[in-house]
Order: sequence, then C-alpha cells, then structure tokens
Amino acid sequence: MVTRERWNVFEIDLNGLRLHDADPERVERIRARCLGALRAQRQKGRAGRLRFTTWWEFLEPAAALGLSVIYLAAAFSSALALLR
Repeated sequence: MVTRERWNVFEIDLNGLRLHDADPERVERIRARCLGALRAQRQKGRAGRLRFTTWWEFLEPAAALGLSVIYLAAAFSSALALLR
C-alpha cells in the first residue's frame, strides 16, 4: 500500500527531529507572568463592566419580550383574518 509506506517514512522523519523544550524554571516564570497579566486584565474588566452589566441585563430580555409580543400579535391577527 502506497499510503501506508508514505506514513511510515513520515514517522521515521519525525522521529529523527530533535526536541526543543524550555527549561522548567523558564516555563514557570512565563506561566507566572501570564497569570499575573490575566489577573490584572480580569480585574480591569470587572471594574469597567459593572456599570454596563445592569443596563445590558435589562435591555436584552426586554428586547426579546418585545419581539415575542410583536410576533404573537401578528400571528393572532393572521389567525383572525383567516376566520373572517
């Protein structure tokens, strides 16, 4: 089978490559920096988001309710038009 032979050659070529990993101390330093940046970003996001959370939480259900009422009114008027 040609496909299997190609994959075997590919695997042999991959096994010949050297691995390049960072030393564990550097990995921990990078992880600590990333976690610190994420924590700062999350705290900054919470401060800015608190003002708009209440407004958005009110607007979204109100818009959904309004569209639902419009849809039901149109369906009801269409049903009444069929009965006439």
